Order: sequence, then structure tokens, then C-alpha cells
Amino acid sequence: MEFLWNIPNVLFKYRVWSDTYHQSILTNNEVFLSSADLFNDPFDTTLPYRYKDQDLTPDNVFKKLYILGKEQWPDMPEEELHQRCYERQMSGAFDNGQYWKDEYEKFKADMNSRFGILSLTSKNDNLLMWSHYASSHYGFCVGLDKYALYEAIGGMISPVIYSTEFPTVGIFDDNVEGLTKILITKSTDWDYEDEYRITKLNGYRTAVSLPDRAITEIVLGYKMPEKHKQEVVDLAIKKFPHAKLFQSQMNLERFKLDMIPILTQHRVATAATV
Repeated sequence: MEFLWNIPNVLFKYRVWSDTYHQSILTNNEVFLSSADLFNDPFDTTLPYRYKDQDLTPDNVFKKLYILGKEQWPDMPEEELHQRCYERQMSGAFDNGQYWKDEYEKFKADMNSRFGILSLTSKNDNLLMWSHYASSHYGFCVGLDKYALYEAIGGMISPVIYSTEFPTVGIFDDNVEGLTKILITKSTDWDYEDEYRITKLNGYRTAVSLPDRAITEIVLGYKMPEKHKQEVVDLAIKKFPHAKLFQSQMNLERFKLDMIPILTQHRVATAATV
């Protein structure tokens, strides 16, 4: 899997143990491929599919309309198809950008109903991530092996592109590549997340089961209640003896979290027999 070379070996998901749905990442080894309409950022994956301005020459526009026409109406006579393409080309829609505005709501609905998305991050110690996605440090964070993720889910794993501008695509670019570019581009306001995203066509709102080996690390929030800590540790001992366990702790000299290894009695006994 050389194509995963630019992806960190471990990707993290922040969760809340008091939420049974969130617990399922450990209790059932499940991750959920969301749809864009469930995200808290209204721009996320709903960006318009726009072609690069320099590509919108009359010849290119006609060729693109012809290609799309053949896909949509494969049995239409050539003369009629050419006439439709010509009329659409001469409508002026490609001169003023109206072409994507006319199709935007349909395009957005189609994206929401087809693509499943799993959002992850390379960081297990991000203060804002702990605050926003792990109930202000009362939750936990799970490290997932990238190879096990890909084997279980498929799709594409990509680093998110942070930009101040909406992406544009080449008029003859592969449709999947163009759509993926839209799915992984977000505002620079979100760059603190250092997000990596799995996108899967026809994976809309799907729960995926992972093998035990996919869970490689579990971090407990520094405010996590003792009862919840014990429940997570007991589960980890039973299901994920290979996984690293950490207790996050406030550093008393800098604005950062320290990761303190948790060495359970079970692990001590196992280590002593090796």
C-alpha cells in the first residue's frame, strides 16, 4: 500500500464515553461514515463543482457537453445531441458561471446521499480537539492503524486541504478526482485540526466494523471520571491487550498535554512472563 506513504501510521478519533454511540468505537469496533449534511461546518463538502475559468473555451465547453450528453442520452441521434450541446453552449451559462448555480442544490444533495466520510486527525494532544470533540477533556481518544482502516473501509484516505478559496477542477479531469478535491477542501479556519479524511463512494451513513488490531492506542481525557476510566481500561485489557494506554495530564509549565502511560496489573504480569 505504497499510496498511503503520506498518511501517518496512526490516525486519531476523539470520542465521548458517556455517549453509547461514541462508545461503539471500542465496544463494537465500529466507525461511522457520515454524510456532509451532518457536519457542523455548512461549507464542508458542499462547495460548488466549478471548472477552471481558463478551461471554459467554446471548443472545450462543447466537447464537455457532448461527453456528458452521450452518458445521459446514449441512444440520442447525433444530430439532435449536437444541437442540444450547441444550444446549451450558446446560452451564456458558461460565461457568467450560471451553469453551476443552476445545478448547485441538486449537486449538494447528490454528494450528501452518495459519499461516506470519516474524519480523523494526526494529533492525540490537540487542546481544541479535546475541547470540541471529547466533551472538554471528559472523553477519550482512540488511535487507529491506517492500514487496518483502509483494509476495512476502502475508499480514499487523504489529508484535508485548507484554503481561503473554493477549489476548481479541470473540465476534462476525472470526475472522482474532482469530487474528492471538493470533499477534502476546507477553510483555513479549521487547519488546527490537521484532519485526514476517508471518503467512500456509496458509503453514505454506513457503520464499518474494524478488526481488534486496528485499535493501537487509547488516551483518557484528563477530566474523565474515574468510573469511565476504569470501564475503558477494563475493556482495553480484555479486547486490545496490544494497544497503548495513556492518561492525558496537564503540563504545569506549558500549554500542552502530557501523555502518561498506563501500565495495568494485567500488563505487568504479562510482561513478567516474557
